[in-house]
Amino acid sequence: MLVKDVMSKNVITISPDESISEAIEKMAKNNISGLIVVENEKVVGVISESDIVREFGSKLPELKVSTSVTLSILLLLESGIKIINEMKKVGRLRVRDLMSKKVFFVRPEDTILDAARIMSKEDVRRLPVIDRDGKLVGVISRTDILRALLIEQ
Repeated sequence: MLVKDVMSKNVITISPDESISEAIEKMAKNNISGLIVVENEKVVGVISESDIVREFGSKLPELKVSTSVTLSILLLLESGIKIINEMKKVGRLRVRDLMSKKVFFVRPEDTILDAARIMSKEDVRRLPVIDRDGKLVGVISRTDILRALLIEQ
């Protein structure tokens, strides 16, 4: 089975200049976990929930506790405020700051086995589908491949 037979043709994209908050909003609105990053009609990257969570997680303050209940509550409140501030900072970053710039892709004529091999080898969950002219024509995900395998049985 070929990539063009199972890929999603309605690709949700984002500009590298949009904010991480906008990326999160697009992902949530469309119930997807990643976006293809396009600039001047060319694929320049991929941004995923994992990229955002990794950045946010690296900024979280260490939680402190105390034997005193009152002091522990104050320390947790302080940590909560720091977490909210870090969330705001990450949300203001640009997509280009967190996106994966090394883009792996497939062509519409490639097999879904080719796509699965790339996904497995490179540990990615989705691949842009780019035609011979370099135009983005779709996206194929692990879920698309699994659905195709179910249909073939």
